[in-house]
Amino acid sequence: MSLGDNKLLCEIYRCSKKEGMYLYVDKQDGLNKLPDSLVKQMGKTELAMTIIITPDKKLAQAKASDVLDAIETQGFYLQMPPTLHGKSQESSRTIAEANDFLERQKY
Repeated sequence: MSLGDNKLLCEIYRCSKKEGMYLYVDKQDGLNKLPDSLVKQMGKTELAMTIIITPDKKLAQAKASDVLDAIETQGFYLQMPPTLHGKSQESSRTIAEANDFLERQKY
Protein backbone atom coordinates (compact mmCIF):
# COMPACT_ATOMS: atom_id res chain seq x y z
CA MET A 1 0.00 0.00 0.00
CA SER A 2 1.83 3.04 -1.22
CA LEU A 3 1.74 5.85 1.32
CA GLY A 4 3.00 8.49 -1.07
CA ASP A 5 6.38 9.20 -2.57
CA ASN A 6 8.77 6.34 -1.81
CA LYS A 7 6.86 4.97 1.20
CA LEU A 8 5.31 1.54 1.42
CA LEU A 9 3.31 -0.18 4.14
CA CYS A 10 4.99 -3.55 4.11
CA GLU A 11 4.28 -6.91 5.74
CA ILE A 12 7.24 -9.12 6.59
CA TYR A 13 6.65 -12.86 6.85
CA ARG A 14 8.91 -15.44 8.48
CA CYS A 15 9.24 -18.58 6.32
CA SER A 16 9.24 -22.02 7.93
CA LYS A 17 11.37 -23.83 5.33
CA LYS A 18 14.58 -22.00 6.19
CA GLU A 19 15.54 -20.14 9.35
CA GLY A 20 16.37 -16.54 8.59
CA MET A 21 14.32 -16.42 5.36
CA TYR A 22 11.84 -13.53 5.28
CA LEU A 23 9.40 -12.35 2.65
CA TYR A 24 8.54 -8.66 2.25
CA VAL A 25 5.27 -7.78 0.46
CA ASP A 26 3.02 -4.79 -0.02
CA LYS A 27 0.40 -4.98 2.76
CA GLN A 28 -2.32 -4.22 0.23
CA ASP A 29 -1.48 -7.38 -1.79
CA GLY A 30 -0.37 -9.62 1.05
CA LEU A 31 0.55 -13.11 -0.10
CA ASN A 32 -2.19 -13.26 -2.77
CA LYS A 33 -0.08 -12.40 -5.83
CA LEU A 34 2.98 -14.60 -5.21
CA PRO A 35 4.15 -17.16 -7.80
CA ASP A 36 3.27 -20.76 -6.88
CA SER A 37 6.93 -21.79 -7.02
CA LEU A 38 7.79 -19.18 -4.36
CA VAL A 39 4.90 -20.24 -2.13
CA LYS A 40 6.20 -23.84 -2.21
CA GLN A 41 9.76 -22.69 -1.44
CA MET A 42 8.62 -20.67 1.61
CA GLY A 43 6.61 -23.35 3.37
CA LYS A 44 4.35 -22.11 6.13
CA THR A 45 4.53 -18.35 6.73
CA GLU A 46 4.02 -16.35 9.87
CA LEU A 47 3.55 -12.59 9.95
CA ALA A 48 6.60 -11.20 11.74
CA MET A 49 5.80 -7.48 11.50
CA THR A 50 4.22 -4.68 9.52
CA ILE A 51 6.34 -1.57 8.92
CA ILE A 52 6.54 1.51 6.75
CA ILE A 53 9.58 1.31 4.47
CA THR A 54 11.24 4.36 2.96
CA PRO A 55 14.43 4.28 0.85
CA ASP A 56 16.53 5.55 3.77
CA LYS A 57 15.06 3.24 6.44
CA LYS A 58 17.59 1.05 8.24
CA LEU A 59 16.76 -2.64 7.91
CA ALA A 60 18.65 -5.45 9.62
CA GLN A 61 19.65 -7.56 6.60
CA ALA A 62 18.47 -5.71 3.51
CA LYS A 63 18.86 -2.36 1.81
CA ALA A 64 15.49 -0.56 1.96
CA SER A 65 15.77 0.80 -1.59
CA ASP A 66 16.37 -2.76 -2.89
CA VAL A 67 13.29 -3.99 -1.01
CA LEU A 68 11.13 -1.21 -2.45
CA ASP A 69 12.43 -1.81 -5.99
CA ALA A 70 11.82 -5.56 -5.80
CA ILE A 71 8.29 -5.15 -4.44
CA GLU A 72 7.49 -2.65 -7.17
CA THR A 73 8.90 -4.77 -10.01
CA GLN A 74 8.12 -8.34 -8.93
CA GLY A 75 5.61 -7.96 -6.09
CA PHE A 76 7.88 -9.23 -3.29
CA TYR A 77 11.37 -9.20 -1.82
CA LEU A 78 12.79 -12.47 -0.50
CA GLN A 79 15.48 -12.10 2.15
CA MET A 80 17.61 -15.20 2.35
CA PRO A 81 19.47 -16.10 5.53
CA PRO A 82 23.09 -14.99 5.64
CA THR A 83 25.40 -17.88 4.85
CA LEU A 84 27.94 -19.08 7.36
CA HIS A 85 30.60 -18.48 4.70
CA GLY A 86 29.43 -14.90 4.20
CA LYS A 87 29.46 -14.24 7.93
CA SER A 88 32.96 -15.62 8.34
CA GLN A 89 34.19 -13.56 5.39
CA GLU A 90 32.65 -10.43 6.87
CA SER A 91 34.15 -11.19 10.30
CA SER A 92 37.56 -11.84 8.78
CA ARG A 93 37.40 -8.57 6.87
CA THR A 94 36.41 -6.66 10.01
CA ILE A 95 39.23 -8.24 12.02
CA ALA A 96 41.76 -7.48 9.25
CA GLU A 97 40.61 -3.84 9.09
CA ALA A 98 40.87 -3.52 12.88
CA ASN A 99 44.36 -5.05 12.85
CA ASP A 100 45.45 -2.66 10.09
CA PHE A 101 44.13 0.28 12.06
CA LEU A 102 45.93 -0.84 15.24
CA GLU A 103 49.17 -1.34 13.32
CA ARG A 104 48.98 2.21 11.96
CA GLN A 105 48.43 3.58 15.48
CA LYS A 106 51.73 2.15 16.74
CA TYR A 107 53.82 4.55 14.65
